[in-house]
Amino acid sequence: MAGTQRELVRAEDIPLGVEFALGAYVVTEEEILAFSRQWDPQDWHLDPDVAAVTPFGGIIASGIHSLAIFQRLSVLGLFSGWAVIAGRTVRDVQLVKPVRPGATLEGFITATDCELRRPGTAMVTTYGELRAEGGLVLSAVFDVYVATAEIS
Repeated sequence: MAGTQRELVRAEDIPLGVEFALGAYVVTEEEILAFSRQWDPQDWHLDPDVAAVTPFGGIIASGIHSLAIFQRLSVLGLFSGWAVIAGRTVRDVQLVKPVRPGATLEGFITATDCELRRPGTAMVTTYGELRAEGGLVLSAVFDVYVATAEIS
């Protein structure tokens, strides 16, 4: 409905320990090559001949690319419905398995902690995973500032 604003989930209403599915994303070889040319121009991301003789046996996505895909899924699948103020920390990033062209990646987030920082603001800690058909691809812990209900 035009002119109406949806209510965003405030920090105190985020359920802890619940895994949220963020949706799926299919990675193409063209996208891997384009991202790598722009942001991570290492030969095993760009050159099929070089990539073929690495332990990976072919082109793989940059870990930073995988993290960017996770961020997109997080925003579209969950954070756009939360009263997010800003991201604060990304830590404990684990690049568990390579992401290959044609992989279907699925994102998941679990809120693990919510700590009031000052009136109107809380720090929500989340654990995120990116999974493909072969299992876990990426995991990380994120701290996000989220608004709380207004304090009178």
